[in-house]
Amino acid sequence: MRIRQVLLKTNCLLPPSSHPVFFLSLFCLLLLFFFSGCRHVVQEDARPQVFPQAAYTLSTSGIDAESLPQWWQVFNDSFLGEHIQRALAENFTLKEGYARLKQARYFQIQENSHRYPTLDGRVRGESEWKTEGERDDSNKLRLELAWEVDLWGRLSAASRAANLEAQAAEDALQGLALLLSTEVADAYFQLVVQYLYQELLNRQITANETSLTVIKLRFANGAASLVDVYQQQSLLAAVKARVPLSEARNIVLRNRLFVLLGQAPESGSLSLRHTLPEMPALPKLGIPADLLQNRPDLRQLQQQLVAADYRVAEAVADRLPGLKIGGSVGWVTGDFISSIFAEALATIVDWGEKKSEVGKQKAVVEENMARYSQRYLVAIEEVENVLWQERQHERLLVALNEQLLISQATLRESRSRYVQGVTDYLPVLTALVSFQNLEMDILQRQQERISYRLLLYRALGGNILGDELLSLKTEN
Repeated sequence: MRIRQVLLKTNCLLPPSSHPVFFLSLFCLLLLFFFSGCRHVVQEDARPQVFPQAAYTLSTSGIDAESLPQWWQVFNDSFLGEHIQRALAENFTLKEGYARLKQARYFQIQENSHRYPTLDGRVRGESEWKTEGERDDSNKLRLELAWEVDLWGRLSAASRAANLEAQAAEDALQGLALLLSTEVADAYFQLVVQYLYQELLNRQITANETSLTVIKLRFANGAASLVDVYQQQSLLAAVKARVPLSEARNIVLRNRLFVLLGQAPESGSLSLRHTLPEMPALPKLGIPADLLQNRPDLRQLQQQLVAADYRVAEAVADRLPGLKIGGSVGWVTGDFISSIFAEALATIVDWGEKKSEVGKQKAVVEENMARYSQRYLVAIEEVENVLWQERQHERLLVALNEQLLISQATLRESRSRYVQGVTDYLPVLTALVSFQNLEMDILQRQQERISYRLLLYRALGGNILGDELLSLKTEN
């Protein structure tokens, strides 16, 4: 068997300094020295360009959020926990997020693979007919190795950017899970309030029917006027008119909860509690700067900002000369052939394409920084707003309950005076309308207070999905 070596012969008598690879290596070292100061420095610990106050305007000393990673546990409601866990497992919007995370992780693997050599195999059989009619057969087997040397950090910058983008996709999924959990809880508690509202309407209808029966008896005995009967009938009809809207609202909320759970509307039964929960203590707030680590959306924006900065480094390195080395071994019809190569490539004229790419990526960094800073301000605003809204709602509920007691006493006294014949029925009707409206208003305000607490849990952030669940979902 004849053995041939191409490009470089192992038994070459030339000194090493005469080899082409030597000159190319020396040329690359000179380039490396000359362009070593052209690299872009990435700011790994990027922070928003805002400086908020050191603390919130309201302080709390309640439950530590870290002690309850699943915020809904503070309500001690097993039905609520079951619904949220089902939504986290079956909701299709969340499954979209898992699919996006898979895409980001596969792209991360692709970017990381560019930093390592590639090995290709090639097998070829060929027959060639000459003019004399003779046939020349040849068989080729070849292994080719190629590796792009990361002289200026372009490949490592692209790899790091892909890693950060995958982390940003994971934070986006955490934010989606947090939003989903609060939406499920909000729909659940609205259904509870709707159930209580329908019960309240039934009690008010029963009470108004009883009052109407009494007034009719008094009218039959000449102790009441026909106007009194009409006024009470009007009030009863007004309360009954709220029933269809309440039933429609109940169906809408049930359908909403079914869809959040990943099921078709009215596809089964829903387990609900029939009383409002006791409001838990406010969670510990920490300081506004804690939001940068606790809120998934802010972590996502920070990862995207640093990733964009790495894309700038990639674009800067792409303007510099590149070096690729490699070799191959193979057999061609019984002959062994080996070769090595080194290739340098530099762009001489591209009419500003690569330079414009650097400017474009820097503009992307500026955009991401502005978005990151603005979202941080909005996050602090959300916490502050919800804290004050819940605080004022507590005061409002205290005032409404005091008003309800006064209205109840007024209704009792007006009925007594009406039965005694001191006044007509109008004061009784006025007090009754006021009392029943207050009952409905208090129930609505209680539901709003729960909604504000849910908004606070969302505003403070947290990781709903554990690392084990994230790994399991993406692997499956």
